[in-house]
Amino acid sequence: MIRIRNEEAVIVTKDGKYYLYNYESEIELERMVIEHSSEIFGKNTHYFNIKKKISSKAGFGTVPDGYVIDFEEKKLYIVEVELIRHDMRRHIRNQIVDFIQALDNEKTHGELIEIFREELPSLKNMGRKNLEFIVANRSIIILIDDIGDPMKEINPLLETINFLSKFAEVKAIPFQTYVKGSYSKDHVHSFKSFTKEELEKESKKWTFKWTTVDPEKHFNKLNDESKEIFKELSKKICCIAPDIKEVHRKNWTTYQISKLGNFCTVKFPKGCLEIHMKVNKEAFVDNRKLTKDIKRTPAWTFDKVFTINSRDDMEYALHLIKQAYECICRK
Repeated sequence: MIRIRNEEAVIVTKDGKYYLYNYESEIELERMVIEHSSEIFGKNTHYFNIKKKISSKAGFGTVPDGYVIDFEEKKLYIVEVELIRHDMRRHIRNQIVDFIQALDNEKTHGELIEIFREELPSLKNMGRKNLEFIVANRSIIILIDDIGDPMKEINPLLETINFLSKFAEVKAIPFQTYVKGSYSKDHVHSFKSFTKEELEKESKKWTFKWTTVDPEKHFNKLNDESKEIFKELSKKICCIAPDIKEVHRKNWTTYQISKLGNFCTVKFPKGCLEIHMKVNKEAFVDNRKLTKDIKRTPAWTFDKVFTINSRDDMEYALHLIKQAYECICRK
């Protein structure tokens, strides 16, 4: 079965095009991590594919996806393998906090040392104090299929790493696979290690500063009827909820619930209003089929667009815009 996530993400070689592959499950991604562990984590490391419950002093237990010992850095990494489409809070945050609590338990330290020695007999030649130091010098690696959509206001992975960094050093490694069609031996892997600071820099690339203008500049582009439609529609949008703010930019007016939480923007082409919205396309309802899909870009993060040039369409336009507002509030 072909599972290509995004046909725009492509690697071109002399042998053809390779498209970004969509992992079916965490288990599938984990198999690839095990296969390429020395390339991902470094030559002087060992990946332990151990599925054994570890517990805190209070008895709270959890099962890590794996461990990595970096012999050069003398560090133990707890490895969590995850897919970006899953719930970061439920799948990663709570799980890793349980790991950290368990590793505060001296009994767990001793159990892990014995497990590592059994898995890698050469460790028996290493002094126990050295192994204890490595186990105590812990960090976290989140191995994931993507760092998330930079065009969204909130990046769940960055938010999770910011939280977990209070407890330990955290790294994210997006591991991606490119294929020609279905998964086969003819494939390409791509990965990079991101620290918390590097992820923050990545997100800042998508931060834009806009200037505000007097709304009268927009009205100069409109005929009298369009001006009245805009004024009335603007009031109705702001009445959807008390947290909505209207901001006039150079070429459009935007409606937002926070600095980055804009849900609707109005542009002013000749003779009509052009309304752009952020929506959940799967849940969005447009019975009249008035809207069209638009593709997001780093500078323009909207999903749907429609035009209005008559008061008769006002209430239906407001019905569509309310869905955009609800979509942003749920996020």
